[in-house]
Amino acid sequence: MAVTPAENVAHLEAVRRTARQGAVAAATAAAQYVRDRARNDTLQRTAHGAGEFHRAKPGRPPARASGALIRDMFFKPASGGLRASALVGNKSDYGRIHEFGCVITPKAETHLGWKDTGRPDNPSGIWRHRSVEVPPHPFLGPTTDEAIDDGGLVEAMIKAFRDYDP
Repeated sequence: MAVTPAENVAHLEAVRRTARQGAVAAATAAAQYVRDRARNDTLQRTAHGAGEFHRAKPGRPPARASGALIRDMFFKPASGGLRASALVGNKSDYGRIHEFGCVITPKAETHLGWKDTGRPDNPSGIWRHRSVEVPPHPFLGPTTDEAIDDGGLVEAMIKAFRDYDP
């Protein structure tokens, strides 16, 4: 059976359209997978009560307290073609602080002040500081790295792409 050049071009264009849809599906699946894994695994590893003092180990993901960080995880579906891009992130201000760390300074006063449940070296729980250095407690980067290392991310992308595999 002979194929005409026009039929060949039409077939290749159909394959290209399908591959574009598959790339978008795979990128979207990857973003959703990382969001869900951060919510259901990384951000659930340790917990403490809201307002309770908790010293997280350096470099470890933040502990769950109120659950707001978990609720603020999001993903945006992919856009693009054969090189599709999707987005996963956290919309809370302190999500960025946890991921990258920061130094907090007062805006109008000379000191920062807050009260928590206290700890042995400060039983009143009242704190006053000129600044506070918050070390990074990343959760998105490690979630993505772990998902790549254990193959979960690739598996989610392949599953989403299968429907579009020419």
